[in-house]
Amino acid sequence: MASLFYTSPATTWLEGLPLGNGRLGAMVLAGDSTTRLQINDSTAWSGSTASEHRHGRTSAESAVTALADARSAIVDGRPVDAERNLEQLQSGYSQSYLPFADIILQLNDDVRLQERRLSLSDATHRTLADRPGGSVTQDTFISAVDGVLVHRLRSGSPVDLTVAVSTLLKETGRTKRSDGVVLELKLPADAAPGHEPDEPALQWEIDGVVPLEGTLCLAARHDGSVTHNDDGATVFTGVTELLFVVATETTFTGIGREPEGSAATCAEAAHRRAYTAIEKGWDALLADHIRAHRELFDRVSVTFTPGPGALPDREHVPTDMRLEQANAHPAGVLTADPQLVALLFDYGRYLLIASSRPGTLPATLQGIWNEDLRPPWSSNYTLNINAQMNYWGAEVAGLSECHQPLLDLAEALAERGRNTAATLYDARGWVAHHNSDAWAFSSPTAGHASWSQWPLAGAWLIRQLDEMCRFGSATPEQLERLWNLAVGAAAFACDWLIDDGGAHLETCPSTSPENCYLSAQGRAAVATSSAMDRTLITELFETVLALADAVGHPHHPIVAEVQAALPRIAPPAVGGDGRILEWGTPEVEADPTHRHLSHLFFAYPGSGPTPELTDALTLSLDRRGDDSTGWSLIWKACLRARLKQSGKVGALLRLMFRTAAEANGPHAGGLYANLFAAHPPFQLDGNLGFVGALAEVLVQSHAGIIELLPALPAELRTGTGSVRGLIARPGIAVDLHWENGVIREAALAPRRAEAAGEYLVQLGDRSESVTLAFGRRTVLTDLDSHNTTSIPTKGKASLTP
Repeated sequence: MASLFYTSPATTWLEGLPLGNGRLGAMVLAGDSTTRLQINDSTAWSGSTASEHRHGRTSAESAVTALADARSAIVDGRPVDAERNLEQLQSGYSQSYLPFADIILQLNDDVRLQERRLSLSDATHRTLADRPGGSVTQDTFISAVDGVLVHRLRSGSPVDLTVAVSTLLKETGRTKRSDGVVLELKLPADAAPGHEPDEPALQWEIDGVVPLEGTLCLAARHDGSVTHNDDGATVFTGVTELLFVVATETTFTGIGREPEGSAATCAEAAHRRAYTAIEKGWDALLADHIRAHRELFDRVSVTFTPGPGALPDREHVPTDMRLEQANAHPAGVLTADPQLVALLFDYGRYLLIASSRPGTLPATLQGIWNEDLRPPWSSNYTLNINAQMNYWGAEVAGLSECHQPLLDLAEALAERGRNTAATLYDARGWVAHHNSDAWAFSSPTAGHASWSQWPLAGAWLIRQLDEMCRFGSATPEQLERLWNLAVGAAAFACDWLIDDGGAHLETCPSTSPENCYLSAQGRAAVATSSAMDRTLITELFETVLALADAVGHPHHPIVAEVQAALPRIAPPAVGGDGRILEWGTPEVEADPTHRHLSHLFFAYPGSGPTPELTDALTLSLDRRGDDSTGWSLIWKACLRARLKQSGKVGALLRLMFRTAAEANGPHAGGLYANLFAAHPPFQLDGNLGFVGALAEVLVQSHAGIIELLPALPAELRTGTGSVRGLIARPGIAVDLHWENGVIREAALAPRRAEAAGEYLVQLGDRSESVTLAFGRRTVLTDLDSHNTTSIPTKGKASLTP
């Protein structure tokens, strides 16, 4: 059973262990006598839909002039002047994802922590502690079925404790009951990001902005007596068993929609949910929770059995010590403890399930876990890599349901981004830029053009969501929704492209997020036709054509526009130094080792490198270097996997698995004690992206063939390994078993009738055509054999050269 466990108290937030159901989240910080449950609600955001333009809105006339002046300046070789022109298009900053409340349990006794454990398989947290009167066990989980946090304390003899509920938000009311407490809250009208030092950190009242309100309801059952102390905490005396349930509610009504209701109406809903759940009882709550979680979590498994030189009995070593010992091993972390790789893969899947489910908001930069009123980068949706990376593992790990909130966000952005496209760019369709929030902020944010002036977030969102189609998991209803989004994004792209009479259509201004080059005017970001612009628009147009056929709209007007434009978009180009050109013309990067790899999008997460670009891609990655932020390490690992460079994949994984304390510099990733990935600071994209990266190492299917173990590092080839349930395009379940890097058995099974057919299966330089039938599992054995054998639709066969 996959789990993280520790024998030392959690004294900092990054030592805590996360629980979540997509909507409600908690970081559990268990100590000796104190347990802190830091509560988050994914709908708890500052501001409202009015926040985007509260400092005023750029007029269409001003925008047309600013854009024309910027384009002229770029053509004249004055990119810094162009960036000043483009500042007129900017609109402040997106709002912040906020902490909700804290629940502190304080045992009034001499208690010593023995173990705290997070079961990834069951999504439950357990704390074991000793006290003079016997042991104390505390169990916590957050149920997606019942929509509540559930906590139970059991003691071998009566114990006294207090339960205190507090908040960093504005408390507007508190009702104390013998069986619980209700907290009413108001959220700020504005929360400025830390990179806006001239703005107040928090503003509670702003004209025209109606902020959210909310409620936390705690309902308790126990076998002792209860009072309330002067601080408002609940005091339980003589308890051997305490069960409490927590429900939260806010006036949030949907992404990009105005709040409705009040804290009082929220209190009614939270009270009803909490008391309905507690009446259900512990056993039923737990059973339903585990069943629902395992239905998702058990779909995939990965195992790496240690080979020669590995450290023994790793599963009995606390996770923090296990990571430190593996890193100290002379042969490296992957050799010392290869099962850590499987653990981080399971952890990434667990975190995606816990932070993104149908009906909730998408995972933010920090998933649904945040303790700060001013979190790094507002813990928002960063759309130039991070939000999409959160979902790189969704389809391949069989978690397509987790994609649903991202589709909801894209639809809200399309709705609000139509006006932005028309006003700022005199364009059809819809547009979004690099930052957004729960209110579907779609404008360029204030700040440097390298991140602000990038109007192709919609294209990347469509490309990411199209993975549902490519993996065969999209429902007919989702296909229609995605089609409508793609039509709007393509209409904007068609209007954004410039026809200057040359062979190719251009984009101007164009950036390569978030990099700069050295111009005659100094450091600059804007140019013409960056590699990322061209790739994104190409992939968007190809998606539109595929969706048009899938939904039965081959004669839609956008199809003809796309078909005319697509051949005129230049593919990735190679510069005189043999690398992929990042901008439309050769430029000298201000930061040659920049963390973003935007110009390499075509190779991953795009449709993959063509043979003629592999050398240029390799040189580009070599120039960028290996070390970087956690999420950049993951992107590089995916790119190296596509290149089949298993040695470089191994080097990147070793950097990812170092302890965050060992990493030096502002852009050096690693893992914190609770295995959260470091930017630094903490960002969840590294954890969630790792799922996609490891899957890319094990199975690839982007090129129309199914490749087995295409980029497995040498350290993970020793011993035995297995995979169950990974998904290959267009919806093929793949199981593998290997020994010392040699596949002994591979099983393939179409997940739907439309995925049945003939496929080329490849292992290294050996391949075989395999016919797969729906409802049957085709098993290939003796894959190291060089004897040609026919491939039946079921049964066993050999893979031969």
